[in-house]
Amino acid sequence: MESDKQHFRDILLFYYRKDKNAVQAKKKLTDVYGEGVLTVRQCQNWFANFRSGNFDVEDAPRSGRLVEADKDTIKALVDANR
Repeated sequence: MESDKQHFRDILLFYYRKDKNAVQAKKKLTDVYGEGVLTVRQCQNWFANFRSGNFDVEDAPRSGRLVEADKDTIKALVDANR
């Protein structure tokens, strides 16, 4: 999934550099990959980043604590207490 997001952002950057707008880029993506790939708003947000000079298409680091627990262990404990 993460590589798909990266791929779509690279495509958006390509269309930005070809002087297309966000709606045109979204239509091209939808024509090739189908509905639900990206919303127009997501495309507009990325185009705004590009216009401001930020051409980095990778996710920005997020704050917050990382999950360190094993989900399978937690699920087993919950199931055992039912």
